[in-house]
Amino acid sequence: MSGSSRSSRVAYRGPTYLAQDIATAITVLASCLTVEPAEFDSHTVLTIGEFDSPAAKLATAVYLVGSVAQCVGADLQIRSALFDETTLARDIGADVVSVIGDTSADLDFKIMQRDPWVWEAISHLLIHLAQANAAYHPSGEILVKTQVKFDVHDHGLDIVAIYLGDELGITAGECKAYLDDPARAITDASNRLKEIDDNLRDMELRAAVNQLRPSLPAKHRESIGGTFWRQERSYFPFVCCDDAKAVDWKRSRSTLRALTLPAAKKLLVPLSLTDARKVFDEICDLMRVYVSGSGGPTNV
Repeated sequence: MSGSSRSSRVAYRGPTYLAQDIATAITVLASCLTVEPAEFDSHTVLTIGEFDSPAAKLATAVYLVGSVAQCVGADLQIRSALFDETTLARDIGADVVSVIGDTSADLDFKIMQRDPWVWEAISHLLIHLAQANAAYHPSGEILVKTQVKFDVHDHGLDIVAIYLGDELGITAGECKAYLDDPARAITDASNRLKEIDDNLRDMELRAAVNQLRPSLPAKHRESIGGTFWRQERSYFPFVCCDDAKAVDWKRSRSTLRALTLPAAKKLLVPLSLTDARKVFDEICDLMRVYVSGSGGPTNV
């Protein structure tokens, strides 16, 4: 399914209006990004297009500021940031810098901290877009999901979401930004998801479900019971890399084949970008400009 290009200029009003700006950013991304699902032997590929457009990068930056400020609820509703109004812009700016670093951040920080967080937050964004376009999550309607983690070294699953397909199920996502080695990223993400098949993640999934349950629509809240994810679940390995290092995403892979789900429930989401770290640099620069409030509304 393709999005349509957006020709009009879009204005963002700044941190004081962050909730409204996030809603605008989601609308922009739903319009300008494309997603194409295609099923192959061992898995399904969701191909994301037009991500490197100026409009998409700016909208992504605004959404990621919202992720830092915890404006996106478990039920995917947009809420105002919980900051003192008199210091809101300054405090959000400080939080953003604490997560992505300032303009002097060195390469080691980018590799070990910033890039993994940016990619994980973008992966959450792609799941969020399923509200408007089911092609981003063919398994069913996303009802609730976990928050973006701040600690990229947390060994928990990167995304846990509850969805409604033929019945309630769980989506588990693993996000890997090995920009020079996407094949290893697919392997590592698949191996982590295999731990769900082997019932090694039941305690973690139970905790995530208990955390998400209050945000579920009432009609589904009481339907949650037992280890329901063993009957209905989907896996999402999210992989970002440099375009020059991209692999054949549709090729059958033993690590994906080893997962017990059918190919339609194993959804590889690759994003190969020309000079991916430079794209991340640009998004982070846009985040810092947005929270600084300098120069008035930000637009493309």
